[in-house]
Amino acid sequence: MTIKTEFLKKQAGLGLLVLTLMLCVACGSNVVRGEAPLVRMTELSHRDNNINLQINMRNINGVDLKIESIDFRLAVNDDEHDLVVYNGPVNTNIVANGTESWSVDVEESEISRELLESLENGDIKSLPYTLKGSVQSAEEGTMRFEYEGHIYPLPGKPGHFR
Repeated sequence: MTIKTEFLKKQAGLGLLVLTLMLCVACGSNVVRGEAPLVRMTELSHRDNNINLQINMRNINGVDLKIESIDFRLAVNDDEHDLVVYNGPVNTNIVANGTESWSVDVEESEISRELLESLENGDIKSLPYTLKGSVQSAEEGTMRFEYEGHIYPLPGKPGHFR
């Protein structure tokens, strides 16, 4: 009987050790890598036939993300009209789990001007938009992003939208 008891104690001890190891592995740090940044429009303004678009890029990775270039289009009304199209360098480093702001100026098209003026004058309440594109990173390659929302005029700031 004592041999059986000692055997069961050893098995219980071994089981407890295995369970402890499994819990340690499950709770260990799991560094996120290779995920595209979250890219969101923060503000848009137009003046003198130019549009200024400000965006935030949030790195959800547990490591720094060096972005070399960005390619995107900001389209409104179910991709019917492009407000902003850009393809060019960014050259920014976003620290792990950090956020960087970035802005770009582009020439305003006639359609863009009409849509933004209609929004500013209150002829329309909002513009549904889609921001689609990709960023290029030396370490991670091409990473795609997409975001949908609505553009609204900023009260008290003519020519500015969110």
